[in-house]
Amino acid sequence: MLDFQHIIQVNDLEDKSLLVVTRPQLWQGLVLRARSPEKFNDALQCHSSDTEENQFVRRITAGHTKFQELVVMTPELKIETSTVLGIGQIFAESSSLIEEPEPNSLFVRFSYRRDFNRGENDIQMAEYLKTAYVQIDRDAIAMIRMLAMSKSLNSAVN
Repeated sequence: MLDFQHIIQVNDLEDKSLLVVTRPQLWQGLVLRARSPEKFNDALQCHSSDTEENQFVRRITAGHTKFQELVVMTPELKIETSTVLGIGQIFAESSSLIEEPEPNSLFVRFSYRRDFNRGENDIQMAEYLKTAYVQIDRDAIAMIRMLAMSKSLNSAVN
């Protein structure tokens, strides 16, 4: 089992040259990423069901790989995804948790768990996956920041 988490700082309150992203803006960006991951990664295609009771199902295609996930949202706090069991796909789950240790000091804790064999060659693959998760999440936060600066988060989400 691969079990991994990391934290990305969203706002650096000491750097006055950077726009302070608000919690609602960050939330909108994380929801956009959950509903439309293809806007953050060109290699993905995604179709999502309608949201009911803060959850929806998304079907993602990446090349020849297809998977289906349940996405559960706790508004302005956390987004959790997990693969739908019983349809012949690996177990995988992830979460994006907004943390705010002091006002406007926003961080996102990204967590990943997934089936993974632990052979000798697989240890290198696990390290590669961890590095890829961190880079993809950094890129996502950078895009959310860009959308917040351009004031286009509302139009991108809707």
